[in-house]
Amino acid sequence: MGTMKAEVIILFRYRKSIISDIITFLALYLGIIIFNDASNFSNFYNVQISDGPILLLIGYIFWTFSNIALGYSSSIIVGDAKSGMLEVKLQGIIPYTALSFFSVLVTIIESIIVLFFACLISLVIGYIEFTQIPFLLLSIVLTIPSIIGMYGVGLILAGFALKEKSIGQFVSIISAILLFLSNTLILNLPNYIYIIPFTSGIDISRNLFSTGVFDSYLFIIYLCVCSLWLVVGILIFNILLKKERTQGSFDSF
Repeated sequence: MGTMKAEVIILFRYRKSIISDIITFLALYLGIIIFNDASNFSNFYNVQISDGPILLLIGYIFWTFSNIALGYSSSIIVGDAKSGMLEVKLQGIIPYTALSFFSVLVTIIESIIVLFFACLISLVIGYIEFTQIPFLLLSIVLTIPSIIGMYGVGLILAGFALKEKSIGQFVSIISAILLFLSNTLILNLPNYIYIIPFTSGIDISRNLFSTGVFDSYLFIIYLCVCSLWLVVGILIFNILLKKERTQGSFDSF
């Protein structure tokens, strides 16, 4: 709890960065609702035209929460390596991957702030109805496995970035690719997209909203995929970390 409290303090201490992130994600959301036809979603899921926007917003929620977690998980590890704190934290009782995951959970706060303003904008312009807000809150709960899965992806990126101690623009590039090639904005994609942690969560939420039926089979796939990414992420990160500690310039920062 002490670690998470410290991370919350750090998160709000660097409020300029938070504001910048919020503006970026909200600008992107405005672009999505302007340049995407929500009626395509209502037609595909056979719901009323007025329900199309929330189906689009569900995809945005999963993508936003997942990619904020991805960016924060990779950047905090690279930041620790650059500042020299990584070696210190590795000597602690709590495994470093668990310690960094506690920090990633703090990103849920930032994600909720982004969603709050996105919903506020949507309500003001009449894009969604107030009665749909409770379902959006349920969607937030359903993003938890995808946050865990994307944390695993972040570990892999951070592991490869340990040598240079810089993540560069890789996270932004990957986030953009995931936005435009996943079911966030595109409908009727083949099932292999479910290898991406948050994609099955999107379909679970959209199907639940449109039909009232919870797809338990897809939920099992969702949990398995996200768990697999977490395990693979931890394994690859530990391998790359060990390699960097023995062969690289781990102590230089």
